[in-house]
Amino acid sequence: MAATIQDVARAAGVSAGTVSRAMNNYPDISAKTRERILEAAKELQYSPNLMAKSLSSKHSRNIALILSGFLEDVMFNDFETMLMKGCYQFANEHDLDISMYVINTKTQAEKSYEQLCYEYNIAGAVIFGLKSTDPYFKSLAKTRKPCVTIDVEIGGKNVSNVTNDHVAAFEELTQYLIDQGHRKIALVCGRENATVTAHRMEGAMISMKRNGLDLPKELIIYTNFLKEEASAGVAEFLKKYGRERVTAFLCMSDMLAIGTIEALKEAGAKVPDDYSVVGYDGIYVTEYTDPKITTVDQNIKDKGYEAAHLLYDMIEGTRSAQNCILPHRLEIRDSVKKLDV
Repeated sequence: MAATIQDVARAAGVSAGTVSRAMNNYPDISAKTRERILEAAKELQYSPNLMAKSLSSKHSRNIALILSGFLEDVMFNDFETMLMKGCYQFANEHDLDISMYVINTKTQAEKSYEQLCYEYNIAGAVIFGLKSTDPYFKSLAKTRKPCVTIDVEIGGKNVSNVTNDHVAAFEELTQYLIDQGHRKIALVCGRENATVTAHRMEGAMISMKRNGLDLPKELIIYTNFLKEEASAGVAEFLKKYGRERVTAFLCMSDMLAIGTIEALKEAGAKVPDDYSVVGYDGIYVTEYTDPKITTVDQNIKDKGYEAAHLLYDMIEGTRSAQNCILPHRLEIRDSVKKLDV
């Protein structure tokens, strides 16, 4: 049986990640440690075929889509599907091999992004789902491997970001509700430590302040971007504050809007007759809900496509790391009632 990188690591008394970095000539590995690792590899007749394959051509054709927190999500939703379609469409058009990998906070702590790229012969990756508390959020700025994050701006000479202007988009969505006569608005938020939550909150506050409105803490319902948590949070809100406290629910994602509508219907309320609800994302299912949900379409498929395109250009050396902001569009449907003011 052929020796593995783990066999070399045990023989040299180091971790598999250290073996990987030594064979990639990283400067943080001492000459003495590198020599010991190479000697162990030689004795075990370890042949890193993936590395040899990568080095045999000028540019690797292998890229990846890395989803963080994917397994922790209670349900699979259209956001990931549309993002994947965009990435895979670009890869197919440009004869690239693309793989998908699922990680979480724990695996990020155990295996660096560069080590993952080395072990799977990846030239670079599109990364979605990072939280500000994740290890990769802190370490990617120093990576030597190109990557493109979605909706999380990290910085670093090899890290790009593809996003929307979430502040401006959510400001527009909030203003639409206000223009329809709503003054008592509850905000159904995503994760407290998510960058997009902060940006969308900022947009809502800008619009509300401009219109002389306040957003007290009791009108903010936090979730982890999970439909079930929105349903539970809205149900609890109605029990605690009564049905007259608000006229509209401003949701930070379409799935949160769907969960909100479920809770309102369960309470015997009608949307939009009794309450108005808006979402954010533009996933396909919002066109088929009852009622169809007014939302911000952030062009998710285009986001995946442009992320893969930018990653490819970085690998080829035709574009440097940058922050790419895509346009959004307000989709007005049936979930908002205009109030007489």
